[in-house]
Amino acid sequence: METYRTEEEQIEAIKRWWQDNGKSTVFGIALALAIVFGWRGWQGHQEAQAGEASAIFDNLLIADAAVQRDGSSLSTAQHLADTLKDRFASLSYGQFAALFKAKYAVKSDDYAAATAELEWVLKQGPSAQIKAQTEIRLAQVLYSQKEYGKATAYLSGLASTGYAAEAAELEGDVAFAQGDKAAALAAYQRARSLARTQEAPVNNAMLEMKINDLSAAKIAVEGAK
Repeated sequence: METYRTEEEQIEAIKRWWQDNGKSTVFGIALALAIVFGWRGWQGHQEAQAGEASAIFDNLLIADAAVQRDGSSLSTAQHLADTLKDRFASLSYGQFAALFKAKYAVKSDDYAAATAELEWVLKQGPSAQIKAQTEIRLAQVLYSQKEYGKATAYLSGLASTGYAAEAAELEGDVAFAQGDKAAALAAYQRARSLARTQEAPVNNAMLEMKINDLSAAKIAVEGAK
């Protein structure tokens, strides 16, 4: 503000400044406060939603344990999964709920429903971890339906994820189903190598059986030449 020679001029200058800028200043302060308190309110709402979703998810895990143990509580698990999916689709809890629904659909041999649930998860823009888990499961479902091309398309993006070994084994299953035993053996051997590099290596007896069977068949064919 300019330097004025008299007190009256300073007062008049302040009045003019307030007329020109006062309203916009007040509006700016009010807007800033609204943003701050709005952000805090939104954060509180998000925390409340996450807390509620977490509680429902804990109950889903309990119900699912009963389903796995003796087949009981399936209707409860389905209801809880539906609740999470419908109310918390944007949260990981809702997306995991759809994975549970897909698992139950597979157990009922309803592969179309399982595929729909898994594709729904991918449409939600999930985290990298949930995306990879969903893609390996979707590839497995598609393989069961003999949709080999579609299954392979999902497997191709899993090489750099924690599901690389599973993806390589399933690639071998696809190749074997299509009659390409050489490609199947190569994929199985790659799966075994990947499994051995995991932080917690798993002894996959079924994979070893597949490798042994194909290796023996390969030796027999080569010996007959």
